[in-house]
Amino acid sequence: MSSKQRSQLIDGLRAVAVLAMILYHFVWDLGFFNIVDPITVNSGLWKIFAVSIGSSFLFLSGISFWLATRGGLNMGKFSYRFAILLGAALIVTIGTYHANPNTFVFFGILHLLAFCTLLGLLVYRLPGIFLILIGLSIILSKPYLISDYYQPKYLAWTGLFPGPTGSADFYGVFPWSSAYFFGLGLAKMIIGLRQEIISSSFSLFARTNKKNIFQASFFWIGRNSLIVYLIHQPILMATIYGYLKFL
Repeated sequence: MSSKQRSQLIDGLRAVAVLAMILYHFVWDLGFFNIVDPITVNSGLWKIFAVSIGSSFLFLSGISFWLATRGGLNMGKFSYRFAILLGAALIVTIGTYHANPNTFVFFGILHLLAFCTLLGLLVYRLPGIFLILIGLSIILSKPYLISDYYQPKYLAWTGLFPGPTGSADFYGVFPWSSAYFFGLGLAKMIIGLRQEIISSSFSLFARTNKKNIFQASFFWIGRNSLIVYLIHQPILMATIYGYLKFL
């Protein structure tokens, strides 16, 4: 199977994750404007739904990293993509700080993705099973690493900060980076060894000779997930605010 087809599969899966993210943020925004109970959308099944979406982005990013580097690392392309990701993370931090300094996003999903991208550069040559074990160790070791040493707020990004961060979107290195290692490790173990599995999975998102606007839009979302991530919340917030103002 060609790399172009594998990208189509990842684009399809990423599009599903993006649409799920938009759904959750729409419900979260309803809670922000007190249209629904804000406690409900920040706890229970909704909270599980939210972290599963974030984990899926990290997992797919790990797979994408291996797809981009298995034929050799292009430092020019890597640096360009990393700069865009880091810039997007800074935009989120600056924007949320101006919106509400008490809950601004200082280490959200984009910040963690940037951090994991740098980690990936250091470890992607390791055997896949080692990467899986690193992911497991990140999850299992967290309860034993939490201590007063990480009490200063500036160390909260580690995920070992013992108290609440107050951030509207927070993904610490422990335990959430594990999803990235799982994606990277599984990609190394499966891609090239189990082509028939990937091929059958690809059929879920296969191109058809007769294209339509829905299919094109779906894969556009997957290919441009970062752009959608940056613009969807302002659009949702403005729409809900406008609805309430002119209701």
